Order: sequence, then C-alpha cells, then structure tokens
Amino acid sequence: MNVRFGTYNLYKLAIPRAQEERNRYEQVVRSIRTMGVHVLAVQEIIGAEPDDGAKVLWQLADDTGLTCTTAPDPTTGTSAGPALASSQHHFHTGLLWHPDLTAVPGGWRAYNGAPDFWHSLATLVLDAGGPPVKFASFHADPFRPDWRYNEARRVTSAFRAGVPGAIGADWNAISADHRTDGTLFDDDPYTAQDHIDLEYQVEWREDPTAPPKADRRASEVLRRGGLLDTAAVLDVPWEPTTGHWTDGQGDPDRWGPRRIDTIRITDHLVPALRAHRTVRTPDTLAASDHLPVVVDLALAEVAG
Repeated sequence: MNVRFGTYNLYKLAIPRAQEERNRYEQVVRSIRTMGVHVLAVQEIIGAEPDDGAKVLWQLADDTGLTCTTAPDPTTGTSAGPALASSQHHFHTGLLWHPDLTAVPGGWRAYNGAPDFWHSLATLVLDAGGPPVKFASFHADPFRPDWRYNEARRVTSAFRAGVPGAIGADWNAISADHRTDGTLFDDDPYTAQDHIDLEYQVEWREDPTAPPKADRRASEVLRRGGLLDTAAVLDVPWEPTTGHWTDGQGDPDRWGPRRIDTIRITDHLVPALRAHRTVRTPDTLAASDHLPVVVDLALAEVAG
C-alpha cells in the first residue's frame, strides 16, 4: 500500500469556542483534508489536562474522517484510548490515521512529558497491509539546546526494535543532514541574527561577540541513530516550514524562514520513499505558524 504520512504543528489548537477560534479550526480541518494523509503526526494539541487534549484530538479525527483510537494491549490489559502523549506544559502530541489502517495491539506507547521530554513523544505501530510500521509524533524542547540533544537520544531509543519507522516532528532545531553532494541541506539561518532569543538555538559562545552558529547536535544524534531526514534523502528543493507568521502585534517571526518541521525515517523505509512536500496553501499559511510536511511511502518496497 502507498501511505502518505504527514506532520503538522497546529499552533495551540484547543476546543474552539470563540468565532475566531472556530474559523481557524476549520482552516486546520480543510488543510488536513487537502493533504490526503493516511497517517498524521500532530503537535500543539492544547489541554490543561490530558483528557482535555484527548477531546481535541477526537474532535479533529471526527471532522477529518480519520481515527485516533488505539488498540487494546493484551499484555498489560490496557484498553483502547486516544493516541495522545501528554505534556506538563499543556502542549500535547498525537497521531491520526485512516480507518483502513489497523492499530497493532500492543503497538501504542505514550512517552508523556517529564522526565524524558519537555513536550512528549507518541508512537504507534500500524498495519497498512504490509510489514508493520511504527509512526511517531514528537515536539522538541524550544528553549534548551542541551535538552534537545538528550531528547534526541531518547527519541532514537524508541526505534531500536528493528521495526520500520517514520517520525514527524517540530524539532525546534536546524537539521544536520546532508544533500547527496555532501553539503548541508539547511544553511545556517542565525549567522546574521542578533536578538534576545538567539541563545535558544545556537551553540554556546565563550565570546558573546562571536558570530552565532546553529546548534545541530540533536539532529546529528538523530542522523547517526538511523533516523534520516526525508528531504535530504530525496534531495528536494529547500522550503521553509516557518517564518510566514506574524504575532499578535503584527510583527514578523524574528527567526525568519526556517525548516524545523521534518519527517525522519529508518533505513528500512528509504527504498519506499517516493516524495516529499511542504504544504503551502492559503489555508495552511493562515491556520498555523508551522506549515505541514508530507511524504509518500510505497510500503510494498519494504522487506518483511
């Protein structure tokens, strides 16, 4: 089966109540429907409690024709529930998938916030008619490069079992992966920047007047751990996933155009990788400060 997998940071998506919130929610729904995804990793599902976040995920599933209900775990006796991994900071991650795909019993795991992550990691094994594939959604620490580095080590540990895997995420960092000619896929966007939030993204400098340099250590851990950036694997043209948004005062994104939303796959899925696209439409530009990314996977090419 050909499977389209996407990742989408939904920008603080909660149950819509005010009309402005309902309008943006409808933009999100239209965006997801337009993508034609079979599996979608989502970030920034908002809820003061995990149950509140689960309500958002269930509503989003209903309105997009997808599902988010996991299979019971026969080993632990855990019943089916929403594919939501929670965060103490109320920014949850989750997974949605087409009803034609089957959640494998025992294949769901939520890595909920602390101590492993600032946000969370959601992983789910799905059967699409071929070898089972582990899909995941992740949202990295936005503030601490050292934590992102250690979070990346924990993320790679979730893919050690040898099951083919794909993870969509807001990595909050610049990729360290290379094009086929050996050059970095992403140029350093920070070398000419100078603002108060820069230290969240750059290597530590003993001399604060030295030019800033993007901290790519987390991405290098992911790459060495066998999780490969699909854009670099296919050597597609570079496109930003952020930088188009303005804040509540109408000010532009201080970071400028960056590509921090990516899909990574294990070596098993490289032969199956067919296409990579950043979804840039009027709805996606208006619905979130992050653009969604999708890849197409021909799972018949994956060895069983």
